Amino acid sequence: MSKIANCSTELNAFLSFLRTCEESNRLAILTENDMDRQTQDILHNIELNENSQYDYICQGFTLRDIRRKRRNAKDIKEATAPICSWMKENRKVIGDLERLLGDVRKQEKQAQNRSYTNRTGVMKKLK
Repeated sequence: MSKIANCSTELNAFLSFLRTCEESNRLAILTENDMDRQTQDILHNIELNENSQYDYICQGFTLRDIRRKRRNAKDIKEATAPICSWMKENRKVIGDLERLLGDVRKQEKQAQNRSYTNRTGVMKKLK
């Protein structure tokens, strides 16, 4: 039988992973929306203003950078979406896991501070 050490660490890592996915998803959505707005600003500037050749070059490079950031944000959003969806459907389970983490930590702490008081005199006889 293999020994399981620090169960709370593993359980905490899983809960932390869930929270990280949720936050990453939220930030990716915000980033994607912001990049969409920046793209529209550049496209409207090209459409409505007279620009020099240098301006078009700068706008093109900026647009390329914005589109790359948007793609990265969209990839993160899509990768974390199923996890976030599961989290929304299973809030009670996550709450139960958080309570379980507290219980496991309590047991681990009790095991670390364990001491024993002799109830018989057998140890005095051995000395």
